[in-house]
Parts: sequence; structure tokens; C-alpha cells
Amino acid sequence: MKRIETKNSIFLPYLLIFGAAIMRLMVSHPYNFIPIFSCILFFGASRPKREFAMPLLALVGVDIFLTTHQYGYRLTADQAVTWIWYLAVMLLGAGMLGRSITMPRVMGASLTSSVSFFLTSNFAVWAAWGMYPKTLGGLGLCYIAALPFFCNSIFTELACSLLIFALAR
Repeated sequence: MKRIETKNSIFLPYLLIFGAAIMRLMVSHPYNFIPIFSCILFFGASRPKREFAMPLLALVGVDIFLTTHQYGYRLTADQAVTWIWYLAVMLLGAGMLGRSITMPRVMGASLTSSVSFFLTSNFAVWAAWGMYPKTLGGLGLCYIAALPFFCNSIFTELACSLLIFALAR
């Protein structure tokens, strides 16, 4: 399948991004069961790079609000890693899926975004917070503690990515 080029290709990516952002604000999402990266991949694959700023700002704004107001935490460096990863996944969508969309490519991009985010974000949590000892064992504990979230996240992202890209044909 080539690049998504329908009249819905203008509105659907924005609708998905802002829908995911609103779901994060309004719906209890146990164990990361909201397809943020699926929506970001789709946006990157279907919209030009010059349009990446608005959805990134919306997602960052939601993260800041949730972190500081709903969860009551301060902003730390690990948050910046998450925001950089949002952009990285958009660029992955543009690079890997922007010209030719096949289901194996969608699966590869989805798995790449989920696994890389898991590894990077949990490393950042381990480095920025004092919850785990700053040892190799502490890093391992951090990854182990995040596994329930990762299992649901990778399933959600893969299933939703395949669904979104299949329905957008």
C-alpha cells in the first residue's frame, strides 16, 4: 500500500492524536492501555513533517498536566525522554511507513516504537528517580517492575497500529 492519500488523510491523524490525548485525560488507563504510539506512527506516516509540532505540543501538554496536577510529581529529565520519543516515533512513521505501507512494515514500526520506548524510558526512570539502586541489579529491577505495563502496551500498540493502518486504506 502506498502513502495514505484520501480526504480523510487530513483529518484522521489529528483526530486520532487528539482523541488519544483526551482519553489519557478522561479515562482511567490501567497498565498503559491507550495506543499513543499507534496514533503517533499513523500521524508520522500520513502527514508532512512540518505538521508535527501541534500534535507534539498537545501530547506534551497532557503529560505535563498529568504529571504535575493529577499525579502530583515534579517534572524530571525522564519526561523529556518521553517527549523526544514521541518525535522519534513520528519520524519512524514518516521514514518507515511514509512511502510504502505494508502490514509487515506496520508491525515492525509498532514493535520498534514499543520496545525502544520501554528500554529508553525505563532507563531514564532508573537514572532520574531514586526508586532503584544505581547498579546493574537496580536497572534490572526497574525493567522487571515495568514488565506488566510493557506487555499490555506492546499488545495494544501492535493491535491498534494494524487496525488503524488497515482501516485507513
